[in-house]
Amino acid sequence: MFNYDTIVNNINEIKEKHIIELKKTTNSLPKSFWETYSSFSNTKGGLIILGVEEGYPENIISGVNNPEKVRTDLWNQLSNQNKVSYNSLNNEDITIQKLEYNISIIIIKVREAPWSKKPVYINNDITKSYIRTGDGDRLMKDDELKIIMRNSSPQVDSLILEHFSIDDLDPISLVSFKERVTLRYPNNGYESLSPEEFLIEIGVMRKNRNTNKVNPTKGALLFLGKYNSIREIYPSFHMDYFNRKSNNERWIDRVATDEPAEHQMNIYNFYNIVKEKLNSVILSEFKLDDKNVRVENKQFNEAIRESFINTMAHADYDLGFPSIKIEIFDGWLRFINPGTMLISISEFVQGGISKPRNEIIMKLFRLLGESERQGFGGPQIFKSAVNNKFRIPEIYTNLESTELKLWYIDLTDSYPELTTEEKRVFECIVKAPGPISKRNVEELLNLSEYQSRKAIESLLATEKIEMVGRGSATKYIPRIGSKEMITQLQMIVSHIQQHYQ
Repeated sequence: MFNYDTIVNNINEIKEKHIIELKKTTNSLPKSFWETYSSFSNTKGGLIILGVEEGYPENIISGVNNPEKVRTDLWNQLSNQNKVSYNSLNNEDITIQKLEYNISIIIIKVREAPWSKKPVYINNDITKSYIRTGDGDRLMKDDELKIIMRNSSPQVDSLILEHFSIDDLDPISLVSFKERVTLRYPNNGYESLSPEEFLIEIGVMRKNRNTNKVNPTKGALLFLGKYNSIREIYPSFHMDYFNRKSNNERWIDRVATDEPAEHQMNIYNFYNIVKEKLNSVILSEFKLDDKNVRVENKQFNEAIRESFINTMAHADYDLGFPSIKIEIFDGWLRFINPGTMLISISEFVQGGISKPRNEIIMKLFRLLGESERQGFGGPQIFKSAVNNKFRIPEIYTNLESTELKLWYIDLTDSYPELTTEEKRVFECIVKAPGPISKRNVEELLNLSEYQSRKAIESLLATEKIEMVGRGSATKYIPRIGSKEMITQLQMIVSHIQQHYQ
């Protein structure tokens, strides 16, 4: 992520941003160091550079007078929990760099703390928890602190609801769910169990040891509950589906949990209704076979299913906004849920790590056979895009929400703003087996030097492609994301195949 040689070589020009902080230091750690340490630990990590003060047009390089002493002081304070609640640093994370004129600076790589250790706070005061926004540190607001503390110990949907009973669950949803699970596991004896016995057997209703009564878990209520009962625990519970195809200003079709319906609008019914609508709309997009029958893209349908389930299984239902939202547009879909991802985007893409916020909800989906490869939904989503030559999915996540954009059209077609020539050049670069030169683009597309140059300049300016090499060796490749993301995608092709053969 960070190249120290590049940082040192550009120390005069490097500026503060969300992952870089410069601090003037002479003989000791500045007091503001710990605020930045806390904010980086609670956000996405970053570098703190001691001995450099941000300036314009160039920074002021004063250096650190006794870097070894400052480093020792830092280690001593990191081990003092009255100073900071968690130490995320290893030996290699604190480096002393020599500059010209015998000036030394200290570069400290602060790692993002695991969720179980957040919030990272200072001075033995949890209200002194900081977060990074833009290029500065600020104290967490009360609601942000509550969110982070909730994220630090998820699985809240496994808690039982002391004053709720099976009467708060929708009997029609429960019968339907039980029948489907019984068909999948015919030898488990579920058929002979009562609905309550069945829910106890699968672990989503439990006996309250204090009252000796059987209560549903929060996850069971969300998944199978009556709408009004769900709203008693989650007043902001809301799920929406919009079909916004054909650039419709409103929508062609909508499913909303707060509108009158023949079903109780819990997660189970919302999922079943919307899944059928998505399958119908997406199927109509694909080609006909020689018998004039639509050819189903099973891999992409699985990617949609995983995206849909992740949206509900990873939602923070205690947040009031945003609500869960599934939207379909011409060529792409959007999935939004309240709450941040509990793993990094690269971990999601690579797969193998499962940390659902709502384990009961995920378990109920698995019992239905809707989500079987726990921890590999991310690779499946990205692998589908790679294999179908669709535009790479985009993920945005912050403390309040997570958004996934999923395309089902060719990469070049997903950018309608491109001119015809730009689209042709972009498609040529995308489909080339490796980096391709401008001359080869001209020859393949029969373009003039002026036409190819203008198209390439535009594609570079909008960051759709990037340049490799220099001078006569200059070639171009598609810019499908960060280098880290490209690496992860390459890993998908070679590493994840074994899970889907």
